Formats: sequence, structure tokens, C-alpha cells
Amino acid sequence: MPVPSRRRLARRASVGLGAAAVAFAAAVVPMSGAVAAEPGDQVTLMGFNDFHGAIGGARGLVCQVETVRAEGTPSVLISAGDNVGGSAFESAVANDEPTIDVLNAMGVDATAIGNHEYDQGIDDLQERIEPGTEFPDLAANVYDAEGNRVHEAYTVVEKDGLNIAVIGAVTTKTVGKVSPAAIEGLTFGDPVDAVNDVVQEMEAEGIEYDVLVASYHEGASANAEPGVAPANTDPIFDKIAGETSPEVDAIFNGDSHRTYHYNAPVPGQDGEERPIIQTGASAAYLGTATLELGEDGDWDIVGEPELRDTALAEADEEAGTPREECGVSNDVIANVEEIAQDAIDQAAVVGAEPVGSIASDITTSWDDSKAGYVDGIRTASAPVGNQATTKGDNRMRHSAAGDMLADSMKWYLEDAGLDGEHEVIGFMNPGGIRAELWDQAAGAEGDGVVTYAEANSMVPFGNTLNSGEVTGAQFAQMLEEQWQRSADGGEVDEGDEPFLAFSVSENVEYVFDSTRERDDRIIDIRVNGESIDPDATYTIVTASFLFEGGDNMWALSEAQDVRDSGVLDRDAFIQYLEANPELDPSFGQRQLELQILDGGEYDSEAGVDRDPVLRVGNVESQSLGAPEIETVVVDAGEHGTFEAPYAMVEDAGRLFADVTLTDWLCVPEGTEVPLTITAIPETGTEIVIDIPAFTWTSGGAPEECGADGGDDTPTPPPGDGDDDDDQGGDDQGGDDQGGDDQGGQGGDDQGGDDQGGQGGDDQGGQGGDAGTDDEQTVVTPVDDTTPGDTTAGGSDRSDLARTGVSLGGMVAAISLLSLAGLGALGLRHRLTRS
Repeated sequence: MPVPSRRRLARRASVGLGAAAVAFAAAVVPMSGAVAAEPGDQVTLMGFNDFHGAIGGARGLVCQVETVRAEGTPSVLISAGDNVGGSAFESAVANDEPTIDVLNAMGVDATAIGNHEYDQGIDDLQERIEPGTEFPDLAANVYDAEGNRVHEAYTVVEKDGLNIAVIGAVTTKTVGKVSPAAIEGLTFGDPVDAVNDVVQEMEAEGIEYDVLVASYHEGASANAEPGVAPANTDPIFDKIAGETSPEVDAIFNGDSHRTYHYNAPVPGQDGEERPIIQTGASAAYLGTATLELGEDGDWDIVGEPELRDTALAEADEEAGTPREECGVSNDVIANVEEIAQDAIDQAAVVGAEPVGSIASDITTSWDDSKAGYVDGIRTASAPVGNQATTKGDNRMRHSAAGDMLADSMKWYLEDAGLDGEHEVIGFMNPGGIRAELWDQAAGAEGDGVVTYAEANSMVPFGNTLNSGEVTGAQFAQMLEEQWQRSADGGEVDEGDEPFLAFSVSENVEYVFDSTRERDDRIIDIRVNGESIDPDATYTIVTASFLFEGGDNMWALSEAQDVRDSGVLDRDAFIQYLEANPELDPSFGQRQLELQILDGGEYDSEAGVDRDPVLRVGNVESQSLGAPEIETVVVDAGEHGTFEAPYAMVEDAGRLFADVTLTDWLCVPEGTEVPLTITAIPETGTEIVIDIPAFTWTSGGAPEECGADGGDDTPTPPPGDGDDDDDQGGDDQGGDDQGGDDQGGQGGDDQGGDDQGGQGGDDQGGQGGDAGTDDEQTVVTPVDDTTPGDTTAGGSDRSDLARTGVSLGGMVAAISLLSLAGLGALGLRHRLTRS
């Protein structure tokens, strides 16, 4: 049986033992718990997180808060951070002062500090925000250069004779989410370790409290059903749930904008549970948990924690139905409503100004938990309520909204004459997109009209638009860094989004393979249709935040000649809207995934004839209004057109098209074959990638290629000659499809040296001469009986083996030409077979 904690011993002494026992307990351990509570006493803990200036939702939130308070149980109201920053226009236009006033009026008792509280720098937090809040702002895990805490670590709130202690902590990911200049000199330590340290410090100092709450601006990476722990967790959340001190009676989470509420086991306390709650974002829910003091001195959860929906029914204007009122009415509600409405009214004057127009919704990506296809069109699963706070926000997928903003940056720099001599590339981070552009009018402006408020809400952070110079190699690394990593190159927490989909402007397209090793995933990049030059200079235009290493863009932080355009990203966006009326969303993809399931094999002597198979993904847009992709087409020009249905691959949990390439064996040696990848229905996706011709190594060519299958053998057009052979016999794919043709993407070429310095000779324009393949070829036999090493170069990865496709006797010939800094751009590597 576990040994009770010192605090629980003290509690038991205070409520269940005699005076002598109390005196004895006090003599051996500090009395950290207050003695006011008696068995049967209850306290209700209320919490919310990531308010983000959503004063339009304040009325519903305070309604729920006052409903709980009216029930008579002592209660506290706790925020888990990000009260301000990334805010709705009504608050952002007034520098979030209305939000501070609203939360003060609501009676918030304590808040953890969130990463957005640092948006305008530590001085702004300490000199404006903290003095402005009538409640303590807590962060136990933030330290200065000398190792001292920068903020208050905890507070003790007295409610009806009960003392409720609250410890706050902020996510360590603040270093990647905030401009480094804003937090210079600060260190963000492990939040769980910091909370546990504070628990010990409070006990050592004899701080009296009845209930202890940890408010973490950190949380799980997935939603969960009521009463169920999030399934898709990560190390930091697992540590929060499993290693936060057993002295802590309840845990509130934030930052990840997820919803879950359940009772979790207390570590080291058999049979004991405590609530863990996160409430989404933007005042969507109020989390509540009621605790009761038991005879054993422990505060036990009463029933299950709850998420109380803050939405209030709107009036039915046609029927004349009045708006449903809150179930309670008091001065707190009235005061919150007045502050919020005044701010909304003042912002409305400025915000109602039209700044552009759109032809239909332009949104972020909506994953399958929020949207699906209705009559072949991506449609929200539930009706859109508050347009200002409703969004898809799948940051792991590129979106129509992100592409539009990247285009606006490029357009502004060029229109303002600030572009200089180099090609300009717009670059937009998904976390910077805070709202959607809705076609349906939110007010009296009319459908399709974009107002100043709506444009501001989409990009509310007030970053200046900067430009800087990078090499092609550095830009390739920027794309690699979409797969997140820390400043020292280490892995980020698994619970973080492992991939952040940065949008690029319309002059850029690229191909990647997510199954390859990190920094070896970008296969091919083209700028204006030409292969990127690793040594050439390109101008990147984006928010100043990213040039400082924000969102873990470490390669971009090394850009040269960084210049401030002198305009806010919002204002550049507004000018773009004004210059492009009736703007349509673009559902064409500027990047797609290409894997090799089977490199194919042909050996007439052995009787082997197997077609190569390309797996193509990320062809569909998840933005609302996008068409449902039915078919992927790979066009090899005179050498054939191939297609496959775009469908869910259950093992991968994603949509892919597995395209089998046929009629491929007779492509003459030395031929560069451009593959054009498109989709049906047509969305504008058209990505081209080159692969070289196949070279026979043994077994002879199929008869239809000529008597000797030599280099001079002409290539019959697809379908000419013997149709049976052409479609199903030797001509079916064999070596030709995955051999040298498949270049750096197929068979063993799937990893290891295959990625070869970003393109090797075959990359054309990316270094080397596409005509010198033979000089760069290394042939490595593959033992298809060994599952552990099926990639050229001796890697222990097996991208192909995971597909369950037999590689047979495929041999990879790897281009070894290394391009400094590029890692691996080249698809066009040569495959041969024995």
C-alpha cells in the first residue's frame, strides 16, 4: 500500500484525529493544509483556457460562471493562459485592453501565463498586462539569466473560509511560438518539474491551503470524449498526468486548444483520482469540477468533471423570437456585457470598413473531425456559428488561406518595388492564420465583402513584413524544417504538431516523401517551373517573427540582408485584397507527397515482369469548398498516361492514389521524362517532376522494344504494336518503370544515400549534369529476405518494406553528387536491375 503524502497525513490529522495526534503530526511535518475545511465540505473549480480576446463570447462564458456561483458552493475561476494575443478584432484593435477589463469584471481568481502574453515582449507583460489584471499571472517555470523566477509561481485564493492554492506554468514551446527578441534572456523550464518544486517549497514554508490546483498552459494533442483520457497524447502531457505531484487535487490545461475532461489516477495513490480539464479555446466552454473533503482528509472528485457549453441561442428574427437569456442575472453579468459591448461597438466603426471582396469562403484546412464531403464538396460538419471564432485550423495541412496570404506577401513586396533583383518567395506560417474569410456576411456589409475587422482577425499579430535573402539550399532546408525540431536540431515533443504546413507563393512547387529520414524528405523544388539552384539567391518575404527563428524556422533565421518593409502583414494583406476584388480560393496544391511502393522489375530470363507503383498523396485541399478528388493522373507524355483512384489507405489513415506505371520499358536511354501529376476534378494542381530513362542490365528487353533493346531502339507509342504485350507483358512496367526511370524515389532509392545530396546529377538545375548518370552510379544489391535493410546506403529504414511489396531482385543505383546544404532534392536518381 502506498505511503500517504505528508500533506495528506496532515489533512487526516486535522479532520479525523484528536488534538494529540494533530500536535504530533505538526511536530514531525509542516502543516501545509489549512484546518478550516471539514469532511463533507465542497469546492467547485472553474476553468477556461486560450480566451484569445474573444470578448464576443464573454457573455456566454460569464453566464456559465455565474450559474455555477449561484449554486452556492464555494468556487474559484482559473484561466490556463493565452487570455490575450491572437485575438478577435474587437479586442485586438484596442490592444486587448477590453479583454483585461472583461476578465477582471468576471472575477477571474488566477491565471497561468500563456505564450501569447509574451507577444509584445516581457516588458509589455510585466509593465502593462500584469499590472492591469486584478488577479495574479503565474508562471513557475520562467527564469532569468541568473536562474531566478521572473513571475509569481503560485497564489492562495480564499473563498468562504477555504484556501485554494493555484500554481501556474507556461509551455516550453514559447521559445518557438514567440519572437525570440520578445523573450531574450528568459529560460522556459520543464513545467511539471517546476510545479513539483513549488509544491515542495510551499510545504517547506508552511503555506496553508485546503485545495491545490495546477494550471498548465500546456496540454494533450487530441480531443477526447467526456470522461475519457485523450488517446493521442505526448510525453509532456503524459508527464503532466502521471508525474504532477500527488498533492495537486486538480489540473487545468491549455495551449493545444483541445477539449477533454476526465478523472485521472493520482500517481502513488491507489484508488485516488483527480480531474484533468481543457476547454478548447475562445470561450467555447467552461470547465468545472467539484471536490469534496472525505473523512480520510482527501479531496475527492464528485462525479465527473464537465465542459459547460457557453453558446447562447440567437434570436430568430423572422419569427420574432427574443434571444434566449442567461438563466441568472446579476451585476457581474451586466458589467461584463457592458464592457464587451462597448468594445464591440467601438471596433465596429473601424472594422466595418470594406477592404476587399471574395467569391467564396477562403479557409484554413478542416480535418475530418470538423468537415467532410457533401455532394463532392468539402463542407463543415456543423453549422458555422460565430464566424470570428470558428475555424478549421489543421496546421499540418496546407490551405487555401495560407496560399492566399503567401501570395499577398509576394505581391506586396513586388508592387511596392521592394523586391530587388532576386526571385521573391512568399512564406506563410499556419499558426499565424487566426480566422477564416467567410463569404456570408457577418453584419450589414453584404455577402462576399471583406471588412477591415475580418482582415485583421485573419492576421492579428501585428508583425511587420520583412524580407531577406537565402540560398536555394537554405530554402530547401526551410521546407525540411516544416518537420519540427528544436534550436539545437533535436526532436520537439511528440505532442507538438510534428509538421507545420508553411504555405509558399504560387511561383513555387515541390515534392516530398514523409517516410524518409529527417532533412531528407524534400525531393524536388521548382521555382517558376525551373529546378531550384542551390547556390542562387532567393528573396523570402514573411512576418518578422519567422526571421527571428519563430516556429522553429532556424534556417530562415540565418537569412542575409533582412529588411523591414515598414508595413504590417495585415496592411499588406489588405492592400492585396483591394487590388484583387472577387478573390477566389485556390484549391490547387503547390506541394504533394510521392512515395515508391514498388520500383518494378523485369527479367526475361527469370520470367519476372512487375510494374512500378507510385503512391501520390496530399493532392486534395482540406479547405472548405474544395472538391473531393476522385482520380490522380500521371502524364508521361508520349510514354503514357497513368491514373488511379484517390482513396483512403487504412494503414496510413490518409488518402492516396497508388498509380501503376505501364508502357514504360522502351524509353530510350538518356531521355529525361517529365511526369506531370494532376487531379480529377481539376483544381489547378499540376506538379512536374523529371525522371531519367531506364537502362537494361540483364535479361534483355521486351521484343516490342527492338531486337537488342539497345540505346538506339525507337520507342513505340503507347498502344502501338501488340496490345497484349504492351499493356500486360514485358512492356507492363518491369525495370523500365522503376529502374533508372524511377530515379531517387523508388525501390532502394527510397532512402539512405538515394536521396543523395538533394538531387545528384539527375536533379538538373540543382547541381550536376543530368547527362552524367553513369559516372555517378553505384549498384548495390538488395537482399529482399532481410526486412531491416532494404535501402541503398545501409540505412536501417525500410520505406518499401512497410508497404508489404516484395522488392525482388531490384538494385538501386544511387547518384552520389552531394549538394552542400540541400540534403536531398533529387528524385531523378537511376535505378538498375540484375
